[in-house]
Amino acid sequence: MKIFLVGMMGSGKSTLAKMISKVLSIPYLDMDEEIEARENKTIKEIFEKNGESYFRDLESSLLKSLVKQPDSVVVATGGGIVLRPDNRELLKKETTIYLKVSPQELKKRVSTDNRPLLSNNIDNIFTIYDERINLYELFESVDITYLNEWEAVAIILQKVDYKKNLCIDSSFQKIHIEAGSLKNIPKNAIVFTSEKVDSLYGEFFTNKKLVFPNGEEVKDIVYVTKAWEYLLENNVTRKDLLCGVGGGTITDFTGFVGSTYKRGMNFIFYPTTLLGQIDAAIGGKNGIDFKKYKNVIGTINLPNEVIIDPITTLSLDDIRFREGLIEGFKISLISGGEFYTFFKDHLYDLLNRNLDTLTWFIKRSVEEKLRIVQQDFKDTGLRSYLNLGHSLGHAFEAVTGIAHGLSVGWGLYQELMYSKNKKHIDDRTLYDIISILDVLLPSSIKNIKVEKNALMNYLSNDKKMEGSNIIKLPLLKEPGEVIIKEIDYHELVNTLF
Repeated sequence: MKIFLVGMMGSGKSTLAKMISKVLSIPYLDMDEEIEARENKTIKEIFEKNGESYFRDLESSLLKSLVKQPDSVVVATGGGIVLRPDNRELLKKETTIYLKVSPQELKKRVSTDNRPLLSNNIDNIFTIYDERINLYELFESVDITYLNEWEAVAIILQKVDYKKNLCIDSSFQKIHIEAGSLKNIPKNAIVFTSEKVDSLYGEFFTNKKLVFPNGEEVKDIVYVTKAWEYLLENNVTRKDLLCGVGGGTITDFTGFVGSTYKRGMNFIFYPTTLLGQIDAAIGGKNGIDFKKYKNVIGTINLPNEVIIDPITTLSLDDIRFREGLIEGFKISLISGGEFYTFFKDHLYDLLNRNLDTLTWFIKRSVEEKLRIVQQDFKDTGLRSYLNLGHSLGHAFEAVTGIAHGLSVGWGLYQELMYSKNKKHIDDRTLYDIISILDVLLPSSIKNIKVEKNALMNYLSNDKKMEGSNIIKLPLLKEPGEVIIKEIDYHELVNTLF
């Protein structure tokens, strides 16, 4: 695969090309840097000593050689690569993406250093922009003016022909992984999505969509009522298709609405967050919150299908991305064996969002969750292993408002400390696990202290309560071995705090 990024100076071609290179595990080349290295001069010096025409000749020659080479590469072109017709014709035959940024934003980003065409006058950028805009727009464009770098990478990779399809071998739930699948949502479907997802990927959705607030706010009966009203007003039948496109809150919400509208209609999930792809969309649990308690009203009902596009995880901010990694780490602890070893060995590839590694991680996480869920669909026994870190994590989340995945990480840490206190886990195993968790969970989260009474008040209403004070708590002895203990929640909290 060859990818060429074109656009104005300051549009981020070099930065984004480097990121894409790491994500796809293919080489990166910056044409300006390559020319400087070959000539042993800066761009400014080449312009001053040899003239712009000489530089354009070097640029065209390099482009021809890059197009001819058979190897994969992601190329950051120079801003003026589109000026020559021959260059444009070559780029049209390749995967070329125009990184569109408003001239006002470009002015904020660019300095005049090593920019000979600006002639020490930053306002010249407006003239250059006007001269080139029609040439840039000959190519597939991505407007990244208001996107952060990871969002830009995700949108760029949605535009290129990157293919990665993996089947999940399960007779229990229909799931498959398909890079770029977000572009193929059925046109006749009704789409429920969030404001954030719509802002990034809305161009791929049908006009029949309902956009909800971001985050946990949507899991409220007020929005459920709004969704029911929308479906009724649009004469939606049980045979029509409802697609939940978003993170775990959107898939939880869509599943609940789809399961209750007219006693159940067809619905599909397109989870867009890492946490949603390996957890919320898997296993059939759908629900909304009531008062301050999470998921206390809901159904257990599988969607018709779950379609996972790993590219969407690239757009997540660092916190949201780590939430998914923490959930996957939890699953690897339950699974043990090669999955736990894989996680340890590829931790930093995952943090760097290498797409091949990430896709395999998603596949294994889903398979392990399915292995447990299909043995205990109604959540009466084995499925409680998946609550590792969740009892204290949910309480912590309710008290602090900190994101779910990070809260589970905090809960996992506390439950490991409880296991150590009760001698369920040996020191060496604990050290290995904590050393990974320390990389995933910011210390500012791990070290938060909360009021014991606040935790106990939440735990008293936990869905996993057995009797007046007893909670069934999964505890880790070692990767691959989980035990369930019935514990008085007062004793749990008092032991830890």
